[in-house]
Amino acid sequence: MKRQIAPINYFSHNQRGVFLAGALHLKGREGDDGVMRDGTNSSKAGTTLKEKKKKNTSPVNKRKSTDEIFWHDENDEFTLIANNGDGIVITRTENNENTTFLGLNENKKSIKFTIRGNPRPLVRHRTSRGFMYNPSQKAQESFRDSLLKILPQKYHPTIIDDISDHDDVEATVNPTVFFPPDEFLEMSVKFRIKRPLSHFVGNKPGHGRIRPNAPGKLHNSRSDVDNLAKFVMDSLNEVLYVDDRQVVSLKAIKVLDSDGLCRGATEVFIRTLEEDDIV
Repeated sequence: MKRQIAPINYFSHNQRGVFLAGALHLKGREGDDGVMRDGTNSSKAGTTLKEKKKKNTSPVNKRKSTDEIFWHDENDEFTLIANNGDGIVITRTENNENTTFLGLNENKKSIKFTIRGNPRPLVRHRTSRGFMYNPSQKAQESFRDSLLKILPQKYHPTIIDDISDHDDVEATVNPTVFFPPDEFLEMSVKFRIKRPLSHFVGNKPGHGRIRPNAPGKLHNSRSDVDNLAKFVMDSLNEVLYVDDRQVVSLKAIKVLDSDGLCRGATEVFIRTLEEDDIV
């Protein structure tokens, strides 16, 4: 009786799987000559990693990454009245700074400035993976930085560390700001909403290119005016005032931007409020 000899199995089941996977891997690899192992050309097989990197570094993507959310135009008026004993009025325009001395109590302490960029509403804090974060943080930082660039260094907020002599614990007190916590404020804000391309002739923004049948300044945009105001008030905390609770009077209006390229802007005016001002 002849015995049947089983065929020699050089690979176990797992080893065969590894071998086949390696063969498939080699089949899809690209050689130094730019030809795939299976004989096809890499340019026809699909997009290579180098091509993907080239797409990511296109001028359009670079422009998007470098665009500022908010900025200040040098042609916009900036007025600051610091009636704190000196009666100084500072008016700053393009490449020009005028300082005028007024008599005491002639004008109330105030500030007026314009920040360019499409106004944004304040988004509520959200929780992700057990952590709370502020979705509006990046936009708020851009808004604050734009203001600090035009605000004279003398009036920049400063943090004073108060060290207790009893418990040797360092505690941070309220920052020194333009409007201290004992002052009540009146704020007026004008939100100029960015116009869509469909409002322009040929869908190209430009001076005098608004369509005759385009909506006027008064238009119902998606953002609520109260949320737009919350964004500005919250952004100015510890920058111009200690807390937005100091704002006891608020006037806000939103319109479609009709100035220049109509890219949007926020006009802010804040002044102190006295008991005699209340009718």
